[in-house]
Amino acid sequence: MELESYTFTYLDEFGDTNSATCRPNEYHSLMELLFDKYLQEWGDCKGRAWCGTCHIHILEGSLSSKMQKEEKQTLFHLDEACPQSRLACQIPINAELHNLVFKIITDNDFG
Repeated sequence: MELESYTFTYLDEFGDTNSATCRPNEYHSLMELLFDKYLQEWGDCKGRAWCGTCHIHILEGSLSSKMQKEEKQTLFHLDEACPQSRLACQIPINAELHNLVFKIITDNDFG
């Protein structure tokens, strides 16, 4: 049975802990959801995995989706990239987001 909504937690650019909720298929990617509902000045490349402005570190939970070549290349050029790094524009909205905890990494711009 699929959940009616997904709830996740993120630490914003000020270090504040925030909770967010979305419905399945409400948005294409995590970046779109956060940009629309919670953040500004994010996603300069409009979800193409080129700029790195939607860089996050996953703190709790995991994602099974594999990174594509573009995402790996962009993360390679970011100073704060680590094994827990992902680009929110490449994370689909699905049940894996439920209970995920991540930190938004600021001051990234590879593009």
